Amino acid sequence: MHQTKNFIAGAVGHLLRACVAALPFGLLLSACSSAPVGNCQSIPGIDAICGFKNPEDIKRLPDQKTLLISQVGSFGKPKSSGSLVYFDSQTQSIRPAFPTVVTPKLSESGVDINNKSTSSNIWGASNCPGMPGPEFSPLGISLQQRQDGRWQVAAVNQGQRMSVEMFELLKVGAHYGLEWRGCVAMPAEIAMNSVALLRSGGFVATHMFDRSAPSLFGFNISLWKSQLGFDTGYVFEWQPSHEKDLRILADSHGPFLNGIELSADEATVFFSVTLANQVRKLDRASGKLLGSVKLERPDNLAWDEQGFLLVASMTGSRLENWACIQHAGESCGMAFKIMRVHPDNLRSEIVFAHEGAPMGAATVAQQMGDALYLGSFTGDRILKIAYLKKTFEDKETLLGK
Repeated sequence: MHQTKNFIAGAVGHLLRACVAALPFGLLLSACSSAPVGNCQSIPGIDAICGFKNPEDIKRLPDQKTLLISQVGSFGKPKSSGSLVYFDSQTQSIRPAFPTVVTPKLSESGVDINNKSTSSNIWGASNCPGMPGPEFSPLGISLQQRQDGRWQVAAVNQGQRMSVEMFELLKVGAHYGLEWRGCVAMPAEIAMNSVALLRSGGFVATHMFDRSAPSLFGFNISLWKSQLGFDTGYVFEWQPSHEKDLRILADSHGPFLNGIELSADEATVFFSVTLANQVRKLDRASGKLLGSVKLERPDNLAWDEQGFLLVASMTGSRLENWACIQHAGESCGMAFKIMRVHPDNLRSEIVFAHEGAPMGAATVAQQMGDALYLGSFTGDRILKIAYLKKTFEDKETLLGK
């Protein structure tokens, strides 16, 4: 099967080399280097938590103490697999979620997790080719309670195949467990980044660029166009009742889409258009644009407990970003901000800004109580910082009252 993640990694590697080849050596050193990060050590006000592998996205689980973290395979490293892990915020322990060493067996739901579904009780498309293989590499993840009360997890898989992998979140004694429940494999042109589940079992997702586009001088033309600001991606919706259809939201087209979230009533879609420096707000039913806010290279989105959107924003140079990708797997010190956006009027404020040790290049911020947990697409650590509401503008100020 087409090695999607390796293709994307190779393409961005070619882009980096093509971009930097034309730069004078001195300029190259200053433009492509990021602040050093060194060993995984905390500093005043920032706790570094070690033992991860490229913790790109984070979701808070219902017990309010456990985080589900996607560990994406290292970009640019062939056959670099990833995984999903649990992080217990009380014990600071990391535990595998998927894949695990437990021998697969026939589940009570009638899904043969060794291969294909054995009944219609699956949470994906009927043509799902089976469980993801050893090159499973999750990027964006989503958690949603379904209409029947069960908890569903979706993970964008960029390894071995481009797909959304579906899991059920189960309580196994005192711990959580994930059981694979199917997948939705994508057409050849789709290059997904993030996903947001609907209570129906469907989802909305972001598409970055056409991965089936021809190559020029060794790199994908569509990916190159996205870097130049052309509209190469969009948001689409998939529903199990129309499993062969991907409905494109009309006003979602843009260069290199990234994170995505839904309002609580599922009527509104929020998503990052990274290379247009925007977070947009769309009416899900009509696909019409409701508003946008300018933020520098926004990445993943997450809701905080007060109903604001937390947005990770890459503020280092684009060449620094490429350099971090070229050294994927190593911690990167590139500058970033965590922004807080009001979903009604899209006013924004800075929550946190940082560069250098113990970690830069944050791609997500997830609240857990009075703390934010920050992940990155590269490196061996996450960060924990204080998130006290009284230290920021109050809700009325953010609303502009």
